[in-house]
Amino acid sequence: MSTTFSTVFESDAPPYNTLGSDHLALCRARDRLDRLAKKAKLTSLLAFESYEPEDTEGLLDEETQAQQPPAEWFAPAAGLAAVEGLLAYLDAHPKALTEQAAVAAELADTADELRAAERAGVRFRFAVIM
Repeated sequence: MSTTFSTVFESDAPPYNTLGSDHLALCRARDRLDRLAKKAKLTSLLAFESYEPEDTEGLLDEETQAQQPPAEWFAPAAGLAAVEGLLAYLDAHPKALTEQAAVAAELADTADELRAAERAGVRFRFAVIM
């Protein structure tokens, strides 16, 4: 089982239902994208990462698990602005990341997912899923 970065939707967001595509390259580049976003004064994708307490079950001790707040949900337009900002930066800086082509392709897929969520009127959050 691999770890992946995914878009999670609050309810069905056609054609994705409640979970978007697996983004393995985004997962691998997550920390580098965060540093790049900060350097470029862009909103990091991590700003939209949030978890339900059951998402972290078995990963945290019981006390910490019990203190986990519910997931925060975000407007797709805000996430889309962050994704498009990163895509524009990568386009202008073609050697900013290793695996840049794969990361850009997955960012473009994520943008499509967020547009679908916006059309469906559904909020989202990002999550790393095992």
